[in-house]
Amino acid sequence: MKRFAAMKDKSERFAKENLEKQEECWRKIQDLERQLQKLGTERFEEVKRRIEENDREEKRRVEYAQFLEVASQHKKLLELTVYNCDLAIRCTGLIEEMVAEGCSAVKARYDKTNQELSDLRIRVHKEHLDYFRMLYLTLGSLIYKKEKRLEEIDRTIRSTHIQLEFCIETFDPNAKKHSDQKKELYNLRHSVEEELALLKEKQAKAMDDFKESEEALDAVGHPFVHPVDENNEEVLSRRTKMVEYKVCLLCLTACLFNKLMNGRLASCYSRTVCRGEVSKIFKQPGLSSSTANC
Repeated sequence: MKRFAAMKDKSERFAKENLEKQEECWRKIQDLERQLQKLGTERFEEVKRRIEENDREEKRRVEYAQFLEVASQHKKLLELTVYNCDLAIRCTGLIEEMVAEGCSAVKARYDKTNQELSDLRIRVHKEHLDYFRMLYLTLGSLIYKKEKRLEEIDRTIRSTHIQLEFCIETFDPNAKKHSDQKKELYNLRHSVEEELALLKEKQAKAMDDFKESEEALDAVGHPFVHPVDENNEEVLSRRTKMVEYKVCLLCLTACLFNKLMNGRLASCYSRTVCRGEVSKIFKQPGLSSSTANC
């Protein structure tokens, strides 16, 4: 009985231990199953990831190949663009050299033409100066003669007027003759005045036309004596000569008067008059000292 009870207790303990071991095994199996399931899931995820990575890698390779192809085409286009740019720069340089040479040739031609025109312009101005000098001096001479002619006509008019007054007072039949002569002299004086005004107008017009040539010659520094100064000097020289002629004529008249008059009083009087007239004439401006030789 005790033995049976002992075996029963032993069997129950064994059964209980076996049950615990089985439960332990089942727990381990469940753990291993969970681990297996986890490992399987992890493997599936890894395989899926690798497939996706392979797809991405393949896609990357394809895209890279396409990129290389596009890059190669773009590189060729860029190389072609660079070549075209270099060619354009070279062509531009050649065209620039050609244009520069053309511009230099045109500038040289322009400078030469401008210099020729300048020389021609100066020659024309010099010719104009010669023509203006000849014209102005001729007009000056004519004006001088016309003025002298006016003075002579005025003297003749005064003389005719005196003769006319004398004839009127003396009832001379030649009064009408002197009156007609006076009218003719007035008409002649009016005609000479018109001619003198026309000559002065031509002289003023020639002077105005010469201003441009005068400014051009002064600008280039060409020395010349102005025809106006030459004309003034010529007029002054003529007047000086006329004064000298008058002085010589007066001296000659005085000498003849001295020879005709035998009296001492007449001789002294003539010398006094001659010296007085000569001293008055010598006091005039512009008279040369050589007149004293007369």
